[in-house]
Amino acid sequence: MDARVRRPLTARTAVVTATGQVVARVSTLVLTVAGTAVVTRAIGEDGFADWGTVLMVTAMFAFLLDPGFAPVVVRRLAEGGEEAPSPEALLRVRLVLSAAAFVLVVVLVLALRGSAPLVLAVVLAAQLLPRAVVMNVGTWLQAEHRLHFQTWFEALTVGGGLVLLLLMAALDAPPAVLAAAGVLAPAVVLAVLMWRELGRIAPTPSSGRAPDRVLIRTVLREAAPLAGAIVLVSIYTRIGVVFVNEARSGAGVAEFTFAFLFIEQAIVVAAILAATLLPMLAERGVGRTRDRPPVVGDMLSLVTFIGSAGALALIALARPIVLLIGGHELEGAVELLTLLAPACAALFANFYMGYVYVAARRAGRYLVFNLVGLAVSVGLGLWLTLDQGADAAARVTWITEAVVVLVAAASFFWRSPSDRLALLHLVALLGVVVACAELVAAGTLAPGAAAVIGAVLIAVLSVPRARPWLGYARAVLSSPAVAPPL
Repeated sequence: MDARVRRPLTARTAVVTATGQVVARVSTLVLTVAGTAVVTRAIGEDGFADWGTVLMVTAMFAFLLDPGFAPVVVRRLAEGGEEAPSPEALLRVRLVLSAAAFVLVVVLVLALRGSAPLVLAVVLAAQLLPRAVVMNVGTWLQAEHRLHFQTWFEALTVGGGLVLLLLMAALDAPPAVLAAAGVLAPAVVLAVLMWRELGRIAPTPSSGRAPDRVLIRTVLREAAPLAGAIVLVSIYTRIGVVFVNEARSGAGVAEFTFAFLFIEQAIVVAAILAATLLPMLAERGVGRTRDRPPVVGDMLSLVTFIGSAGALALIALARPIVLLIGGHELEGAVELLTLLAPACAALFANFYMGYVYVAARRAGRYLVFNLVGLAVSVGLGLWLTLDQGADAAARVTWITEAVVVLVAAASFFWRSPSDRLALLHLVALLGVVVACAELVAAGTLAPGAAAVIGAVLIAVLSVPRARPWLGYARAVLSSPAVAPPL
C-alpha cells in the first residue's frame, strides 16, 4: 500500500467510533421511527402487512451485500493491507451479488403475498444496490475506526427522506411512492456521499502488490465459511416471517413484522459494537488458547450486559412505543415485542462471538454452529409457528439466537476459569431477561416492575465482571498518546 501511516487502534479510537455510531444511530432511529409512524398511518394495517413483509425479506437477503467480505478485508488491512483488494474491485463483486439479492426478494415476496405488492417490492428491494456501495466504503472506514462518519451521513440522508415522505403522505401517494421517497432516495444519496468519502481514506496500491483478481479470489476463499454462517444467520433470524405469513392473516403479519422492526435496530447496534472490536481482536491474536488476552471474555460479558439492558428497555417500553408509532391498529404487536425482547440480549452476544471466531480464523466452526441454529429455527417453526402463529415465532427467534450463542461461547470459553466465568455470566443474564419477558407476557408482572427487577438482577450478576470494565474505561479516558489498547 502507499506510505500513509495507519493510525493506531486503541481503546480511545474504539470508543470514539462506537460512540459516534451509536449516537448517530439513535438519531437515525428517531427519524426512522417517525417515518414508520407516517407509513403505518398512511397505508393502514393491511398495507403494512405487505410493507413489513418486504422489509423483512429484504433484510433476509441483504447478506449478499457482504457475505463475509468486510471482516476478512478489515483483518487484512489491520495486518498491513498488502493482501487487501482495491475498493473498486470488491465493489464490482458486491454489485453483482446485490442484483441477485434484488431478484430473490421480489420472487419471495410474490410467493408470500401475491402480485399485489409487486411494485412496492421492486422499489424497496432496489435499495440493495446503493447499499452495496455504502457497505463497500464502510469496510475501509471500519479498518480505520472511522465508521461513525458513515452513520452520521446516514442520519442526514434519512432526515431528508423523512421530509420527502411527509410530503408524499400529505399528497396521499401510494405505498410504492412512499417507499421511493422515504427509503430508496436516501439510500442513493448516501451511496454518493460515501463514495466521495472513500477517496479521502483509501490508500494507493503499491506496485509489488498482487493483482486484484488474485486478491479477490483469496478473499472469496477465506470468506466462504463466514459467508455460509452469515447466510444461515440472516435466514434463521427472519424466517419467522415465512411461517407467520402461512399461519396468520394480514393483521398477524403486520403486527409481527412491526414488532420485528425493533429487533432489526438491535441487530444494527450489535453489529456496530462487534465490528468496532474486530480490528483490535485480529491484531491481538484471539485464537491463542494458552495466553489468550482476558479482554476477550471481558468484552463478551460487557456486550451481553448491554444487550440485556436493551432487552429490558424493550419490555418496559413495548406498549408506549407500539401505540406511539403504530397506533391502536397495531396494538397486538405489544405482546410480540415483549416476547421478542430476549433476542436483543442474545443477538449482542452472538454478533460478538461471530467476530471473535473470524479474528481467530475459525469461521468454519462458527458455520457449524449456525447450521444448528437453522435446524432449530426451521424445526420449531414447522412445529410451533404454523400452529400457534406470531407468539410462537417470537419465542422461536430468541430460542434460536440463544442456542447458537451458547454453543459458540461454550466451545470457545472453556479452558480457563476466567473464560468459564464469562460463559456463566452470559447464561445468567439471558435467563433473567427471558424470565422477565415471559412473566410480563403472562400478566404476572407489570412491564415496569419486571424491567426494574431485571435491571437489579443483571447489575448484581455483573458486579464480579465490573472491575476489568472500569479498567478499560480508565484507559479510554487517559491521554490519547498513552491510552493502552484493549
